[in-house]
Amino acid sequence: MSSQKVEIAKNFSCHAFNADKSLVALSPNNEDVEIYSTNGKPELMSSWGTRDEKQKIVPDFLLKEHGGFVSAIDWHSNNMIVTCGHDRNAYVWIYNAPSKEWKQTLVILRINRAATSVRWSPSGKKFAVTSGAKCVPVCHYEESSDWYISKMIKKHKSTVLCLAWSPCSKFLITGCTDFKCRIFSACAWEDETETSQLQWESQNNFGECLVEFDNAKAWVQGVAWSPNSFQVVFTGHGSTSHFVDLDATDAKKSVENVQTVYSKFLPNLTCDYLTDEKVIMAGFDRNPQLYEKKDGNWEFSKKLDDETDEKKSKAQSSIGQNRQMFQSMAKQGQKSDKVKTAIRTFHKNTILGVQLLSPSSFSTCGVDGRILIWNI
Repeated sequence: MSSQKVEIAKNFSCHAFNADKSLVALSPNNEDVEIYSTNGKPELMSSWGTRDEKQKIVPDFLLKEHGGFVSAIDWHSNNMIVTCGHDRNAYVWIYNAPSKEWKQTLVILRINRAATSVRWSPSGKKFAVTSGAKCVPVCHYEESSDWYISKMIKKHKSTVLCLAWSPCSKFLITGCTDFKCRIFSACAWEDETETSQLQWESQNNFGECLVEFDNAKAWVQGVAWSPNSFQVVFTGHGSTSHFVDLDATDAKKSVENVQTVYSKFLPNLTCDYLTDEKVIMAGFDRNPQLYEKKDGNWEFSKKLDDETDEKKSKAQSSIGQNRQMFQSMAKQGQKSDKVKTAIRTFHKNTILGVQLLSPSSFSTCGVDGRILIWNI
């Protein structure tokens, strides 16, 4: 495993690469979306340096339509970007080659709370947005009006944090702060002709909850759908991960096929399938984790950051530091400055986003203002 890094802001809220990895769109934890060129080599982004007064990195494009914090970005392979934010808006951006500008298209979301995440369907014909309004707008382009209109999935009881599409673009899996993970039918328009390997009843009834999982017993913060369509995974704030083998004919029977893996590490905020047998998770622990399916059972495999460089090895343990602090207080009768612990991971703070680049590589971004490319 190896990684490369780029530091161009103090922190990131989200990021996404285009299809050939020649461009990356990111938000530096504010209302702007910045687009940078990687020249088709995202692994060389470490040469960008850091953003400061001496060396300021200027984006190739700056998208400034949002009026609040940008919470999510997704870049479809047909070169369309969708963004959403705490201003309760979403925009679809399309590059205009003659003017060399990105033009936004209006999206009618009809939500009264912040948007939390957004994902294109694999077909590229629609996208879905999660929100604090207890609903998920599924949006489709209406050519006659030149805007995206939405249909609502409303069967959540609290803020919806995350979502993922099935490979056939017919189903949505969502994670919510009501401790539930749900799969919905998302066939909203008549022109959707994709076929599904999952022959579920009522699959064409838009907005119907096909199956509900309550295994997490905590906020469900990350969800993903496997490439083969027959598996999903969701991760909760209770440091648990839940792997589901979907029943091909009866969605509700899938609740009997849930395997829970408990973790001794901090909770994960995001997850995605590398392959049908490998899942990447990341979050508060600052270190991406690999889970693998072996002999039909899922298990934790390893952390991908080995934390073994020379500077890291010299760091004192937090237990030793606390002991030293209290001994100093007892002997001298005064509070001593606590010795700082060196963080032994490449990411220095919480990982917020993971994007799959290939079956053997992915990127992460975090609160520390770094994008890392991981090659397994």
